[in-house]
Amino acid sequence: MPSRVPLAIFLATLGTIVLPVPEEAVLLGAGYAARGGKETLVPGAAAALLAVLIGDVSGYLVGRLLLARLLRTRLGVRLLPESRREWAQKLVAARGWRAVVVARFLVGLRGFVYFAVGASRYPFGRFLAVDAAAGVVEVGGLVLVGFAFGQLRGRVGAWIDLVAAATLAIALFGPIVARARDRARDKRI
Repeated sequence: MPSRVPLAIFLATLGTIVLPVPEEAVLLGAGYAARGGKETLVPGAAAALLAVLIGDVSGYLVGRLLLARLLRTRLGVRLLPESRREWAQKLVAARGWRAVVVARFLVGLRGFVYFAVGASRYPFGRFLAVDAAAGVVEVGGLVLVGFAFGQLRGRVGAWIDLVAAATLAIALFGPIVARARDRARDKRI
């Protein structure tokens, strides 16, 4: 009977489209879950990469098809502040494929950049190829790190669960803490 772990990894990773959870935390957990489920690394990483690409293409298509209309609404103004939109559009205009690669590694800003990439009419095929290549590196690396934590559990004992939980907590709350620190610094200036 086939394992359900890759399906669970796919659904959890795809869930980051609507849930306010950093994709990176889920990818670390995906690797850990794959090892805990006695899976090989490839099915878990492939499931996570497929979900990531679906999310990225969704962001691109929203930018390409709906951004102008969305920006005219109150919700659009809240979701895409003028400063972030201008920054992302300038990044795309100046850097093309490099903007796609950089965005893959920007927690919290990736969606804004992909909206701008889509709105800038960047060719879809090129976007998908560049994003997939960058995704293989990022997703593969994060799933591999999570998988390594899962493999260590069998060797060193259950205390590695605490190390894995701490790594997940840093990935989950690190951006929130950094953003709060930046806001506090901006208020002092």
